[in-house]
Amino acid sequence: MITFNYYTVLLLLISGILTLSFDVRIYVKTNMMKEKKGALITGWLSIALAFISFCTYYMYEKWFWK
Repeated sequence: MITFNYYTVLLLLISGILTLSFDVRIYVKTNMMKEKKGALITGWLSIALAFISFCTYYMYEKWFWK
């Protein structure tokens, strides 16, 4: 079975971390509060989707694919 789930999880995780570390810092320096809030939501949503995707794929592999 060929899957790209690990790449998807890795890309979501890296993009979430980069968004939280760089974009939020830039928006705080320039005093752009709406953009900061949007970047925070986007970053944490990306990390949460990576975690959910990894967990569901792990459960699928562990319990249903034998």
